Amino acid sequence: MVEVPTFDMPYAARLSPHVDRVRQRSRTWARNMGMFTGIPWTEAFYDTADYGGFMPLTFPALAQDELQYVNDWGVWGFYVDDAFLDGFLRTRDLVGGKAFVARLKAVLTNPSATPLHPAERGLADLLSRGTPDEADRTLLLDHLDALLWELHNTVQGRVPDPIDLVEMRRKSVMGELSARLVRKAARADLPEELLRNSTMRALVDSFGDVPALRTDIYNFDRVHATGGSTASAVLAVRQFFDCELQQAVGVVGDLISARLRQIGAIMAELPALAAEYDLDAQAKAGLSRYAEAMRSWLAGELLWTQRSGRYRSSPTPTRRSFHAPSGLGTAAVLVR
Repeated sequence: MVEVPTFDMPYAARLSPHVDRVRQRSRTWARNMGMFTGIPWTEAFYDTADYGGFMPLTFPALAQDELQYVNDWGVWGFYVDDAFLDGFLRTRDLVGGKAFVARLKAVLTNPSATPLHPAERGLADLLSRGTPDEADRTLLLDHLDALLWELHNTVQGRVPDPIDLVEMRRKSVMGELSARLVRKAARADLPEELLRNSTMRALVDSFGDVPALRTDIYNFDRVHATGGSTASAVLAVRQFFDCELQQAVGVVGDLISARLRQIGAIMAELPALAAEYDLDAQAKAGLSRYAEAMRSWLAGELLWTQRSGRYRSSPTPTRRSFHAPSGLGTAAVLVR
């Protein structure tokens, strides 16, 4: 078993006051979509992982209705990842994995497609309740393609190059889509020219790298050590540097810390960037809210990951309460 390093977090985590109701309704939604069949989820495992508690920690300021919709999207994303892992990655089923992804793409691009699998039913329901814009759909398609990329590498027994892996991991954890959701939740209406700026792109990339790299550490014993996947930052570092496993974990942990420092440095440049693009007062305020919402999201993601039972190797993991944080990286006070 790998020893998870200590992760410091310079930002404060907050918890939505709607967490209990939203968590309960998302659980009901998952059941109605047919997600509790035992493969990959039972209701007990869902509760232990607390998939319904992720968005209330990462989007604590959203109104209840908005949070409910975003939370159901989050539950769907976790379900797709777990279903793909158990159904296709572990079994090296390339043909089945391609069909699974093709079906989801069909539902995403064709509203008249008949959903069959719980993942398809969940996606169809979410699309019926809202309309993702073209950019959101493109990022969802990128996520599905990243699943196939991981499957191809795993079937071939190939540990990806570290640079390729980091880039694809951003897509597999929907890092850019999460950043877009954060920006929308913050009501940050920013000019496209600014969003395409290299500094802003670096901010989004670093933001996506933090959960991507952290997941590869927390998920190592559950997924990679058991042969579930060869696409792991830990495995890539170990192979590239020809080092021991725990040393590789430490390197990935250092990369996460470096990304957080980079995020802080970029955020310090935002006032100058706002002046360079001659943003008006409203846009400047939106940029400030966007940065604050990113900080809150990162703190919430860490706290959820530390306390979720998803990554426990024990056959009977337990979910820890979010109401009494402790330890390094959880010193932030949760506001209900």
